[in-house]
Amino acid sequence: MKRFLVLFFTVIIANNAHAQAEKSETEPPKVRVEIASNVSRMLDIYQEKARKQPQIEGYRIQIFNGRKDDCLESRGNFLKVYPEMPAYLLYEVPEYRTQIGDFRTRLEAEAFLRKIIADFPGSFVLKTKISYPK
Repeated sequence: MKRFLVLFFTVIIANNAHAQAEKSETEPPKVRVEIASNVSRMLDIYQEKARKQPQIEGYRIQIFNGRKDDCLESRGNFLKVYPEMPAYLLYEVPEYRTQIGDFRTRLEAEAFLRKIIADFPGSFVLKTKISYPK
């Protein structure tokens, strides 16, 4: 009796699986996505915020901090060697800071830091808000 039930259910399941496979091979499945109104509203809010504040969590390398003139000089020296890399002059009381790059991961930032550490000793990686990658 037990064998009969196992065989019976195996045949039923195999038949249903085969029928579904035949149907999907001849006609592509139609997918309908429904989004709840509150989820849709949250997506709209998120997109609006992203337009207003186009920044995400990431990493930059700080190559200098101090007086404004010195920071501008270090930024200029950096851009002479690496013109494709973004460089920022930031002011946080009581001093200016020169930060470079928009790295998504700490690993990327550390790899670039190894390239520049000989020319800019004392540089270090810090977590901050970065611009969206282009």
